[in-house]
Amino acid sequence: MMWAIHLHVTLWTLLLILFVVNIGLLRSGKLKGQKIVHMILRLFYILVLLSGLHLLGALYQFASLNAILKGVFGILVIGGMEMVLVRSKKGKRTVVAWSLFAAALVLVFYYGYVVLSY
Repeated sequence: MMWAIHLHVTLWTLLLILFVVNIGLLRSGKLKGQKIVHMILRLFYILVLLSGLHLLGALYQFASLNAILKGVFGILVIGGMEMVLVRSKKGKRTVVAWSLFAAALVLVFYYGYVVLSY
């Protein structure tokens, strides 16, 4: 089962790297490259969600409230990422989106590494 945890962590790491690259491309005005990376990022959203659901079912049989909360916070991280990118591209304010992303990310790491102790 350790392979599933490693896969999930690797996918999350790549997701965060792609997010940072996407922000950099957006801020530098390279919209074609940003659009491509954004599509790849959306694919990684799905892969992270699937690997997280697999872990939730395999390790916790969907019975651990803490694991379910971590999943909800993970979905909020993805929502925050998407909100930051879309609102940035449209030139709208992103303070709320960044706040949601940051708070949810802290909670995901807290639940993942402290509460659930992966």
